[in-house]
Amino acid sequence: AVRSRPVRRPLAEPNFAPPPLGLSEDLPVEAVVEAIFALPGAPPAWQPPGPGMGIDVFADWKGGEMSALAYLQRYVWTDDKLKDHVGASNSMQSGEKNAINSTSRLSPWIAFGCISPRKVVYEVRQYEKARGKSKSSYWVYHELIFRDFFRFTVPLWGKTLFSLNGPYDVTKLRWIRDQDLFDRWREGKTGYPFVDAGMRELAATGTISHLHRQCCAAFLVRDLRLDWRLGAEHFEATLLDYTPDANWGNWAYRILPRPQLLNAGFPVTEHLSTVEVVAWPAIHDPRLEHTLSWLPELRGLPRDLAREPWRLRFPASKRLKISPYKDSPLWFCSVNRMNWDEYSPWMTGFGWAVDMTKASGNSSDGVVSGTKDDHHGKEESGDNAKTGVRIKFALGVDYPLPMVPPLNVEVELDKLP
Repeated sequence: AVRSRPVRRPLAEPNFAPPPLGLSEDLPVEAVVEAIFALPGAPPAWQPPGPGMGIDVFADWKGGEMSALAYLQRYVWTDDKLKDHVGASNSMQSGEKNAINSTSRLSPWIAFGCISPRKVVYEVRQYEKARGKSKSSYWVYHELIFRDFFRFTVPLWGKTLFSLNGPYDVTKLRWIRDQDLFDRWREGKTGYPFVDAGMRELAATGTISHLHRQCCAAFLVRDLRLDWRLGAEHFEATLLDYTPDANWGNWAYRILPRPQLLNAGFPVTEHLSTVEVVAWPAIHDPRLEHTLSWLPELRGLPRDLAREPWRLRFPASKRLKISPYKDSPLWFCSVNRMNWDEYSPWMTGFGWAVDMTKASGNSSDGVVSGTKDDHHGKEESGDNAKTGVRIKFALGVDYPLPMVPPLNVEVELDKLP
């Protein structure tokens, strides 16, 4: 019903008064920014990531309405990227076009008020009239409606949004504050490549896809069990598209465990309890292009092992059933979710617990066998690549050991799109 309601057209451009005496409309933005950072006590100016870091998939985020409108025009019409748009919260779509690399990237301009959601909706509807409706255009509405959900709900939650128990009054959880654990998470040194790539991207660019930030946040809360507000405050300090309702609302609504999870066996302490940390790289970064763009130390490993590097050293100990279901304690996105059909073709429904007290001998000398393009049909824990090519890599030296005992997810790689 919400999606069918009419949306008023954007207002016409207003007639602004001329700038105050002494200021020029032609003053370059770069000159203003340079002057600001030259002030005493100003923070250091942002520097782009170094050579070989990250993938050039981001918009050229320059502030102001003109830049926002120009980007929207290019995205929707000139480059026709709307046809490949994937919703930022679409965790089910796998393949080359996914929620990591194919979102609209309009959020910073919307967050700063440089462009209105109504203008975005108007352009998308014009596009649908000219080129047809699609699943891709639908997800634009979906994301904007979810944005409004937080804008209207957060005021109702009031100050409970910033309390330890959150707006759903989640009690009986033991939270900790450990600066070392928090720093390792913040710096992207958790030993989980997908989490580390996201946190390093955030630190370097101020941006991170919605699904990626959810996965990193869930790991902090569910597996490190650190006070969730530490993570929310870090995102507040670093995200270019930060708004209080979206940031704190998502942490409280999606990341902070709901009371029903406590009745379903959460928290799980024997091993990783956020399966998305190891499952989503296979879904949303199947070639590990995004992950390895931020983790150069893993680029020499076979792709399957770069996704789960602990398999080089630690053996499987026990096969576990990890199929997702409503309110599963092993999937943070399981709350109230009934439909998992998109996952069933490529998941066997099982994973392997890892015994970190026993180290296999193939990496004890810091030398690992494998080639960086090695792939297997069905991945199973402990099935290390044996290609005869010698690659020098020492887990725990070149890349951190996992902060919590991992799970290896069985994946039917041949069935992934």
